[in-house]
Amino acid sequence: MEKNRTAVVIDDELDVCRYIESILQDHGFDTRTALEARTGEDLILHSPPDLICIDIMMPGRSGVQLLSRLKKNDTTRDIPLIMITGIKEKMNIDWTEIARGLKVRRPDAVVEKPIDPVRLMRAVESSMCGRPGAE
Repeated sequence: MEKNRTAVVIDDELDVCRYIESILQDHGFDTRTALEARTGEDLILHSPPDLICIDIMMPGRSGVQLLSRLKKNDTTRDIPLIMITGIKEKMNIDWTEIARGLKVRRPDAVVEKPIDPVRLMRAVESSMCGRPGAE
């Protein structure tokens, strides 16, 4: 019997967490959620998932700071990671261009809010393609 793929979703907006969680669950993922980066990091380190979805802008530790911490950790550095952002909508900044210039780990994909379920799942599948646990 195959085990379900697992995902950790981290976003400071509860409605966004629940929405992403429901999309992933509809596609066979077991999910865990956190409303801030520190709790999310604890979830990831306690039981590394097959996929991580992180909001870029959160109070306290940002998604970019968490991305950097996960890249430095041998256990988490290769887990597919999707950044979720509303930054373009809020500040007219293109996160995709910023991500290309990062010296630390780049996300495997960037999905902009409002989240389109089809676009999210395309990003998930392309991020996980060829990795253990991918279908």
